[in-house]
Amino acid sequence: MLEQVNSRRGDTWKAWQDPRFTSRDIPPHEAVKSVLRSHGEDAFNRYHMATFRAYHMDKRDIANPLELLAIAREVNIDTEVLAEDLRTRRFREEVGADHEEGDEKHDIFGVPTILFNGEQPTFVKLAEGAWEGTDDVELFHALVTIATRPYVMEIKKPVSATSAAASAARRQQQGG
Repeated sequence: MLEQVNSRRGDTWKAWQDPRFTSRDIPPHEAVKSVLRSHGEDAFNRYHMATFRAYHMDKRDIANPLELLAIAREVNIDTEVLAEDLRTRRFREEVGADHEEGDEKHDIFGVPTILFNGEQPTFVKLAEGAWEGTDDVELFHALVTIATRPYVMEIKKPVSATSAAASAARRQQQGG
């Protein structure tokens, strides 16, 4: 969680243990864990991708539990268990444990990060495209090829507001 990694509150402060802290990162992590546990892998995959799109492409506030429930309904996931899990913060400690493992063992600082063979963590931000096909592994193999080179430290391509708006408009036209 970036808010934990970038915190100036010291090494002992943990975002997931502070009941006064309003997190922008923890609720979406809790939500995807809830969907995986209560609805299985297929629902998780739909919800996970929809949540990434909602945040990265549509600029929706995925820290808001009402927005997380709306995203679930958009991908045909029943929200009864999800609503209760978000209300009770059922997965908060588990999200914290995942963060600590990712940070301490692998230097992961954000999502989505792909971890290749337990090493070479690579943060990836993707726009919609042909890579979204269920059997399309070409992009994944290309990422592995690039990311596992020891001398490749970072690849970053700025996205303009114009191209982001065009991508969102295409998605809207396609009914998605």
